[in-house]
Amino acid sequence: MSSFDGKVAVITGGASGLGEGLVRRFVAEGAQVILGDVDTERGKALAAELGSGARFVTADVSDVDQITELVATAVGEFGGLHVMVNNAGVSGTMHRKFLEDDLADFDAVMRINVRAVMAGTRDAARHMADHGGGSIINLTSIGGIQAGGGVQTYRASKAAVIQFTKSVAIELAHYEIRVNAIAPGNIRTAIVAKSASAEDRQQL
Repeated sequence: MSSFDGKVAVITGGASGLGEGLVRRFVAEGAQVILGDVDTERGKALAAELGSGARFVTADVSDVDQITELVATAVGEFGGLHVMVNNAGVSGTMHRKFLEDDLADFDAVMRINVRAVMAGTRDAARHMADHGGGSIINLTSIGGIQAGGGVQTYRASKAAVIQFTKSVAIELAHYEIRVNAIAPGNIRTAIVAKSASAEDRQQL
């Protein structure tokens, strides 16, 4: 038996980049995965490739109701939820100098990188608290730990995820729910490429 046989996972931003890698690994380990993403074409193609272990749901995590629907779909389609991976994120526009930053993308970055993580954690935990616990994994970034120039809104959002994760882990431990954050380094995914080239933001 694989380590995730009989387990159900939701992975946001699962159609490409790091999210796609997570989806593939979870399915390979025996989990049934609901992958949510705004990229319908790539999401459907990935789910079709992976077969019965994966189901794609179009989901824009900037809309909290769509996150709630992802969790409901996992419970309704697969009968439960054991792992929630809040992976979807955006980089924002790269400003090499903070003095040139108009903060025009602040609200969008915070909605996706912080509020969506909080909503995903909350909705998953509501189910897990009544069903024996589970695991919630929030994707942050080395940029939320190490100081540096550029993408200050992105850095602030990822630092917020770290503090939120530490804090909510204390509260949810009472329900046998583990909450952890992963802070990847510079992985050459679409979000990094967009940020580095100063193009418009792209949701994974």
